[in-house]
Amino acid sequence: MNKKGFSLLEVGVALFILSISVISVFQFISSTTLSLFSIENRAYAREIANNRMALINTHEPFLRQSTRFGESDFGGKKFYWSEEIVNTSEEFFELTILVGLSSEQPIYQLKTFIEKR
Repeated sequence: MNKKGFSLLEVGVALFILSISVISVFQFISSTTLSLFSIENRAYAREIANNRMALINTHEPFLRQSTRFGESDFGGKKFYWSEEIVNTSEEFFELTILVGLSSEQPIYQLKTFIEKR
């Protein structure tokens, strides 16, 4: 018996393998896209924290231990930040800046020490 073509089982197995590979590629692309957005948001948050630290060192210095809150528009998105300064010694304050897309969940934290003036 000389048959030409593929059997129904062979076609089914081939379609199954093809569908698994297409799903894997789709999941890879979607996870890469989500990761890219996460990295972009963290980079924006880092820049906002660095900008806040520069402002604290120049135009908006802390005079005593306190906490401040605010928001910044950056990259077409609204970020919320909080700054806390704690008296650690006679010479230094500990500064913590938290930045996030919501005020409850920060995505970046900057912690440093600044000299008292």
